[in-house]
Amino acid sequence: PSTPEIPRRVDEAVEASLPEGFRGEVCLLIDPWIGQVAAALRRGFVLTVDYGDTARGLYSLRRTKGTLQCYYRHTVSADPYVRVGRQDITAHVDFTSVIEEGKKHGIEPLALITQREFLNNLGMSAFIEALRSKNLPQTEYYANRMAMQELVKPDGLGNFKVLAQPKGLDNW
Repeated sequence: PSTPEIPRRVDEAVEASLPEGFRGEVCLLIDPWIGQVAAALRRGFVLTVDYGDTARGLYSLRRTKGTLQCYYRHTVSADPYVRVGRQDITAHVDFTSVIEEGKKHGIEPLALITQREFLNNLGMSAFIEALRSKNLPQTEYYANRMAMQELVKPDGLGNFKVLAQPKGLDNW
């Protein structure tokens, strides 16, 4: 590891040792980021929305190759060394780290749910139904409806995680 902070973070997250050759990503910038967010927010909610999992899920035997993904013109790859500077590179968020660092700064976890659950709890079906009353041209209506449905697909964007963390809202 390039820094002793990496094995410390992983050792805290997993109960058993990882097998030889296990690959995974550790973001050490969560700590300062959540500190900046907490300093900027006096009262309200921090909503973190992204692909990710708890540390236990990220550093499990089902993810022995990590979560690193590269995207180039809608093509998925796991090799960050091709098309250097021309492809997007991403990895899953460790929501356990976001939660634990938030607690250190007075931001308590309220819920960690899927984007599908989050949007459905906000009344997504009512928003989709409201499109009917907008008198949109048929192609625009269907394009908007399909875009909204994409946000809640269980095998796609609906699988994003949403972490809600209130700060300064003891009696909300």
